[in-house]
Amino acid sequence: MIRIFGGTHGMKAARRGALINTLATAGALVFAANALAVSGKPINVGTPYEVGQLATAVDSSGTGYVVWSNTKDLPPTTVNVVQYCVLPGSATSCKYSGTLAPADNGAYIDNVQVLADGTTIVILADVYGTSGSSAGDYVPEQEWQSTNGGATFTIVNGGLSVADGILSADTGPLSAVVVPGTNVLGYGWESAASFVPNVGAAPTFDEFPLTTPPECSTTTCPSDELYSVLEPNTNPDQISNPAGSQYASQLGTNPGVLGIFSTLFSNGPLACAPGDGTAYVYGSGDQSASNSYDSSSPAGAGSAWKVLTAQADCNVDNFAVAGGPSGFGVLEENTANHNIVYHKFNQATESFAGTPYVTIAANQGESDPAVSQNGAGGVYATFLLGGGGGPITLSYSGNGDTTWTTGTLNPNTDLGANDLTSSVGPTGQGWAAWTDNGSVYAQQFDKADAVAAAVGGSATSNGKTVTVPVSCTSTPCTFTITITATETVVVKASVARKRTKTRKETITLASGTFTIHHSGSNKLGVRLTKKGKQLLVADHGHLKASILLADKTPAGLQKITGTLKITTAKPKHKK
Repeated sequence: MIRIFGGTHGMKAARRGALINTLATAGALVFAANALAVSGKPINVGTPYEVGQLATAVDSSGTGYVVWSNTKDLPPTTVNVVQYCVLPGSATSCKYSGTLAPADNGAYIDNVQVLADGTTIVILADVYGTSGSSAGDYVPEQEWQSTNGGATFTIVNGGLSVADGILSADTGPLSAVVVPGTNVLGYGWESAASFVPNVGAAPTFDEFPLTTPPECSTTTCPSDELYSVLEPNTNPDQISNPAGSQYASQLGTNPGVLGIFSTLFSNGPLACAPGDGTAYVYGSGDQSASNSYDSSSPAGAGSAWKVLTAQADCNVDNFAVAGGPSGFGVLEENTANHNIVYHKFNQATESFAGTPYVTIAANQGESDPAVSQNGAGGVYATFLLGGGGGPITLSYSGNGDTTWTTGTLNPNTDLGANDLTSSVGPTGQGWAAWTDNGSVYAQQFDKADAVAAAVGGSATSNGKTVTVPVSCTSTPCTFTITITATETVVVKASVARKRTKTRKETITLASGTFTIHHSGSNKLGVRLTKKGKQLLVADHGHLKASILLADKTPAGLQKITGTLKITTAKPKHKK
């Protein structure tokens, strides 16, 4: 099923960066055949002119679901509506598309979210401005579901609200997640103030069933579906900055839910200097009556929530959070040096303390970040490199977050891309979506678009150079190629022992620095060193070597390694 929920979008950097063309370089023989081919081209999936919120999800087949709220209020509806586009993995246009109108004449949609929960796709819209005799029954979360791959969507319970976490009129919706357990969803909010006695501004979270959810609205909600308030009212730092705050969940091994919130405090337990920072809440385990994400006594008996509003990071901005087989992690910008970093959460200690920041790109900055994981724990991050106006960029880590590669999905030459978001499915097929001049665009991607390609192939030598075909996706490309091999060296035996010893030495066969100005395949001759010539002759014209491509990109130095088979071309003889 596929589900769509209402939710806020990530923060945007105030800084408007210059257009940067991220360079992605690789050898056509060194890399897999399609390693550097951009997986897809931008597809115009709709022109709503005004978009209140944009969301994406990808199912196990690689089909992408792009959902947005159209706030233009065009006739005949004259109210906000939800629109969607369904994109199979090889699509060049929407396979299915449609418009969903809120029940009870709901006039306004704060945001939308879409979730893929197995074969069910869910759309949730945060609705207000209903006008019927029972208007409160339809506020805040209306839900639609599809069980046929997005061909049709059916409104749940006639539009009666399925979740509620509103403390006051200043409550803002954040994001929806698939909660650990069986057929369970969750939605989070954040309030700037509260009308509830003895409850201050605080984040809230409401768990509710995937199938046949009961009404849970501002009017009525079953006692066992009441939301959790995730910050004690005794905390002197009451979170009230919802921009960019969001929740993420993790299923399977080490199940849990992590919420990240923007903070701006100069003193108290959440204080940072100069003030920008984040706080977090954390719950673990599968949803059950004895381990509930709806517990009215967070951190108490029967509650899944283990950490309530603790400090996460200081001097960070523009963040996104995700969970998966590699664990929870946060993509963010370090405001002190504008490094784009990834910070992993330690579920064993239930804290960010002691885990290192891993730099994705130095001195660049970003905006509109999104991060997600595939079924093997590969981490995919998209963002506008350099901030607003920068290229739409993809970074990928295949080892949980230790090393990253980065490439450009779209150069954003008109500087108009906004509201960028993305999601990746279990198989590693991803879809990014953004708005540009009144239209919504979507583009397919996979890890190869971040230059995270398998390496291996062959090259030829004429005895003076090694010829390696190299391609780049965005010219000009500047990079260094280094080819090395291991040689066994005989160490003379001592007279006393009369035994021969050997050791391994790494020999540089060839190296060179190149700039490519033409896209496609380019044959480059890398000059052999003296030892390289000797070793190639000694191996009778057939040599296995290692190759390193060090690509100088605006996102930093990208290093890709692999193996190479070098064959010496036989000279041609005249008859």
